[in-house]
Amino acid sequence: MSVTRVRLEYVHPWPNHAGLFLARKKGFFAAEGLDVELISDGWDRGDAAALLARNEYHVASLRLGQLLESRLTGTPFVAVATLNQRQLGAVITTLQTGIRRFADLEGKTVAIPPVDRLIRELQQAVEADGGDFSKVSVLDPGSGVWEPDIRAVEQGHWDAIINVRAWEPFQGNTAPEDVVILDFDAVKVAPHHSYFLCVREDLLERNPEFVRHFLAAAAKGYHAAMADEDAAVDAMTVPMCHIDPAVLRASVREIRDSWFTPEGRWGEIQEELVNGYTTWMLEGDFFDAPVGDTAGAWTNDLLP
Repeated sequence: MSVTRVRLEYVHPWPNHAGLFLARKKGFFAAEGLDVELISDGWDRGDAAALLARNEYHVASLRLGQLLESRLTGTPFVAVATLNQRQLGAVITTLQTGIRRFADLEGKTVAIPPVDRLIRELQQAVEADGGDFSKVSVLDPGSGVWEPDIRAVEQGHWDAIINVRAWEPFQGNTAPEDVVILDFDAVKVAPHHSYFLCVREDLLERNPEFVRHFLAAAAKGYHAAMADEDAAVDAMTVPMCHIDPAVLRASVREIRDSWFTPEGRWGEIQEELVNGYTTWMLEGDFFDAPVGDTAGAWTNDLLP
């Protein structure tokens, strides 16, 4: 059995991947004839999209921009499932700051990587909540590629940060019930799928059955992770043995509802989310390269 190589979207695995690791642990991939390697790494050899284009991986977890930018290259990708039915980025803070809503960010400091897309999204969220964005102090965390988590708020560096709502809130000493998460989707700002499982278009054309088998096992893994929290946490302790299981559990609880549609289907890509976010990104000129049309860039046809 040859190895199926999957490139995950971040520099380390985290509970967004619980369904994949559980599918491997429970033998769901093996039952589909697949030996799956789940891989994380830095970006010095290229990001997940660049490595997928070089055919170093069979499947990669990508953002919409990476997917659409590939459509105008010699190695276009196709999204065959989504990992998340909502965006994962959020404003993160603690009850002690007094922040409870986006408008409360007036007079506060917020650490945001110097990414125009994130700054614009925060501006729209504050204004949608009736706040004055000019009164919000947006600060670059600096220090290269460092991504601050809730510890930066606890230590008084900033009043709030923007990062992933299901991971960075749980890295410090603040109890989960004392964490404040401001959700962009709640104020209807730039709703979108966070990550897509993508393959090269030539692989999909050559071997669609491979994709069907992979997605069948992945879907079983995510349904199992949703049904059995302990199993999901246990599966993640293997690649993340250095993380307190209580942190993994808090993360699983925060992210698991994003894995499924309201009807309970895993992986289904929603056309309105793809098209709406594409329009938002184009209007802000936030793509890093010219992008192809969304038509043909994704499909639900191979989902179980």
